[in-house]
Order: sequence, then C-alpha cells, then structure tokens
Amino acid sequence: MSSLEPANAVLQGKRLRWQTGCFCSDRVRLRLAAGRIESIDALAPELPEDDDLILMPSFANAHDHVRGIRPTALAAFDLPLELWLAQMSGPPPCDPFLIAAAALGRQALSGCGSIMVHYTRPQNPARLGDELQEVVRAAHAVGVRVAIAPALRDLNALGYRIDAQVLAALPPGPRQAIEERLLSKPPAPIAEQLRWVDDLAARVQSPLVDVQYGPYGLEWCSDAMLEAVAEASAHSGRRVHTHLFESRLQREYLDHRYPEGPLKFLDRIGLLSPRLSVAHAVWIRPDEMDLLAERGVTVSVNSSSNLSLRNGRLPLAEMYRRGVPLAQGLDGFSVDDDDDAFRELRLNYLLHRGEGLEPGVPLAAMFDAACHGGKRVVQGRDDGERTLQPGAAADFMVLDRRPLARDLVLEVDDASLVAHRATRSVMRQLFVNGREVVCDGHLLGFDLQALEDELTAQVRHAAPAYRDWRAVTGAWADVLRQAYTAGLHRRG
Repeated sequence: MSSLEPANAVLQGKRLRWQTGCFCSDRVRLRLAAGRIESIDALAPELPEDDDLILMPSFANAHDHVRGIRPTALAAFDLPLELWLAQMSGPPPCDPFLIAAAALGRQALSGCGSIMVHYTRPQNPARLGDELQEVVRAAHAVGVRVAIAPALRDLNALGYRIDAQVLAALPPGPRQAIEERLLSKPPAPIAEQLRWVDDLAARVQSPLVDVQYGPYGLEWCSDAMLEAVAEASAHSGRRVHTHLFESRLQREYLDHRYPEGPLKFLDRIGLLSPRLSVAHAVWIRPDEMDLLAERGVTVSVNSSSNLSLRNGRLPLAEMYRRGVPLAQGLDGFSVDDDDDAFRELRLNYLLHRGEGLEPGVPLAAMFDAACHGGKRVVQGRDDGERTLQPGAAADFMVLDRRPLARDLVLEVDDASLVAHRATRSVMRQLFVNGREVVCDGHLLGFDLQALEDELTAQVRHAAPAYRDWRAVTGAWADVLRQAYTAGLHRRG
C-alpha cells in the first residue's frame, strides 16, 4: 500500500473554473507541498499535445453506505424503497474491510476524494466498533477523506408504525425467523448509542476522518433520540447526517406523526443548523425548503437512487432558487451500478436543467454541488475554495481532455465537455491531501480487482444461508405491501 503522506509534485494542464453563468480555464502549472497547492503559475497559451489535461477539484460524495456488494449482485432491484429495505436486510456476512475498500475504491476511481459513510447496516451490531475501525482502515488504504456517521435508531424495526401488524400477519416460519434475528434484543439505550459515536471519534478522528451522529431517519428514531442527538451536537459541535423525506410513504407517516410539521419539530429541538446534512428530500415542500435554507442545512441530491427505488424526482430547481445548500451523493446505487460520479453529475444536470423555455439549475451550480457541497457534509467546512488556488487543499483530478474533444468542430468550454461526455475512463490521476490515490485508472493503494474477487468469493460462499433468509424477507415484503396499501402507517 502506498504512503498516506502527501508528496511534493508539479503538474500542468488547463485549470477548470466555474462561476455563475460562465466557465473558463487557463493553462497553469501547480506545485504541491504539505498536502496543499503551494503555487499556481500561468503557462504559455500553447501546451504540448500530451499535456492536454484538465485539472479540476475532486468530487465529494455527500451520501453513501459503502455497499461493496452492489444491490444488483444480490438481485435487489426494481422495488420501492420500503420493500427493498426488507429485501436488503441481512446481506451475506463478509470481511467488513473488503466491503468498505471495494466501495470506496470504486468511488475513488470515479473521482470521489471525499465520501460520507452513513453506516446503517452493521453486520454484527455487537461488534460495531470493530467494523467501523475496518471502514477507517479501508479509507486509509484507498487514500480518501471520509466522514463516518454510525446509524442511530430505536423505533420501527419492521415498518413505519406497523411492527405489531406485520408480525401478526406473517406465516409462523418467517415470523419466528424475524423475531430471532431482528427483534430478540431491544435497541440499546439512547445514551449508549451516542457514546458509541463519541468513543469512535476519540479513536479515529483525524484530518482525513470525521465522525458524526447518524440518526437513521425520523421514521426510525423516537423523539427522545432526536432530542438527544440535537443536544449532543449543540454541546460538542459534532455534525449530524440523516435521511429525510425519501419516499411518499415516509412523507405520509411523518405528517401523521408530527401534525405541526416534521421540520418544525426538528427546528424546535434545535437540530436544524449548518451542522446538519440530510439525504434525498424528494418529498419536501416549499416552506420546508425555506426553513432549510434559513438554517443552512445541506441537502444531498441522490438522483440515481431516487429513480432506482421509485421515489421520484426531487424539486431541485425550486430548492436552488430558494437558496438551499446542495451537494451530490451516490448512495451506493448509481444509475449504471458502477459508482461513477461523472455519470451522476450528468444525470443531475439532464434531470434538472429546466423544461422547455423555463430555466432550471445552472450547470455551474451542479459542478458546485458535486465538488464543493459535499465538503460541508464530509469535512464540516465550506471555506470558499471554489477552484484550485494557492493555499487550497490538494484534492483534485487530472482528466484527459483529448477523448472528450477529438471531434469538436466549434469551440466548447471544458466544463460542458466534462458534463456531457466524461466518465471515469478519462480520469488520469486523483490527488487527495496531496497524495496520489489513482493513476491511469488504477488505485495505488491496492489491487481493486483482486480485492473484489475475494469479496465475491466470500459472498458466494455465504449465498445458501442468504437464499433462505431471502425467503423470509420475501414474506415480510408481501405483508409490508399489504399494510402500506391499507394505509396502516397513517393510523394510530
């Protein structure tokens, strides 16, 4: 594995810069030292052909679950969120280092230098601390920055407000299996769950690793849990990351649970602040957008996941117009199942650039969300570094411009070329904290293909037991469908 220490280096190419309504690039030479950009010198207008490169800030993935085993490999797709969650419970047990390293490695190959890890599905909750240490080890091996938000939950183990009805409706065999696997132990006390987070931070917090409180979502947290997280965050300054309004069923349940409004409740307890980031927000309303904007809450946009899980398209243009801070997330469910952040940028742009003559979200804002919005989420800061400049952290990509531009007849700005054509295949290098993490399509920390082969072998070894469990979750999903169709989540 390569060293974690930043290296001194000199690179040259076209520095991609974006501002509201325009793009520009200038030919520059970057000098790196101590993990930062030491200087930027202008070059002559002409560059040698083999130096026809684009330098741009790395992507910051604002919401992910380090799914090293991709959903398609487990035949978990083409389902609405609530049924998919049941099907994805209890995946085959594998080495947690391999799982995290595979997911983080694929994302680094697509330009993600910073990644939010919302750790919602521990394999062994009794050994959560050990698992998370392996996630940190994987992040160091890959060379990326991470924020780790262990999931906190104490409510609704089987469905929104319908645990008793689900159990009663299950056949005896699946009911017993679910009781033994998911309900045999009550959730840990709230104070103990918060202590897990603080203890992890004491062990692993570093300039490249942040630890945050990660309430799973309002659907899975009691009011007491949410109040405790808000208080702990205000006291310690620790950031918070959670899901919000991902599906229509969640919206319906939360509206019933909080007649005053779910976000008004969160605001009343002090959870809405610049320390909070939320994922999805597909079913948010205009007045709630204004509240998030006023409180400085960042929203992670996860378009591939939203489409894959039938949750719809969030009103991103309206959120942008109302000033909501935005970021881009992959959520472990990219549109081509390849964790390619370039494709996610393109999908977001195509979905939200406007309809007909009506303007939508400018491309510059999409780049800003993809590259800088996630810094607020992962690193807890937004220091105004909107481009590569002296003194900025040396977190950037080197792209090969030639395959993007070889057939151009008229001049096209580099940002548009990247947005319309780039995939991970054009990335030559990725630097994080001045350390070269990717070179010519390969991770420098380890052999990703060999690691994924080992992970696949472990998954297949555990497949027989997993097939038996999928029969149980299939029965569970059938009951959930009936319960939600009947509207039981809106009653009581």
